Amino acid sequence: MLKEMTPEQKWEFVCGDIKDDGESGQVAILLGCWPEIAIERAKAAAELYHTGRVQYIVASGGVEWEYEGEQISEADLMARIMKEDGVPESAILLEKEARKTVENMICSTLVLNRALQLPNIESVIIVTSVTHMQRSLALAKALLPRKFRISGYPSYPETSTEEWIAVEKNQKILDICITLLKGLVDN
Repeated sequence: MLKEMTPEQKWEFVCGDIKDDGESGQVAILLGCWPEIAIERAKAAAELYHTGRVQYIVASGGVEWEYEGEQISEADLMARIMKEDGVPESAILLEKEARKTVENMICSTLVLNRALQLPNIESVIIVTSVTHMQRSLALAKALLPRKFRISGYPSYPETSTEEWIAVEKNQKILDICITLLKGLVDN
């Protein structure tokens, strides 16, 4: 199946229906990744905060990466970027255990319960890359408390879709996304 699809078809399959739905919520769960993508996602979460659509952001990710000569967790890097973008430290909750998307959801729920008490939360916005959004929303709906209204706020590459797709590494990302989505459906 993957070999028969063009890069444009893969992008459309993975990202075609993904958009900002305009929802607001009390909390955003910001999913980590390697530094380049974590920064992109953190900037999107900061935008969401600055527009008043969320009060708190859970920066979720425990994988440590080399960034500007230091080892830093995804959560700490994203928190740093958001603070540089003017998000107050009091609005950022750190979750530094998760190493996979499933763990982001479970560990973030624990952080939310400790910090804000789950009964007080009605709405959560998932912030992640547009290529990661379909699977992340499906996992959020399966793993976060049922009472949460869940929506998504995608971050996008800083280049055009055509330029992004033209990079071989990114074509492999789309292949992985499709494979993971298939695995989610199969399970």
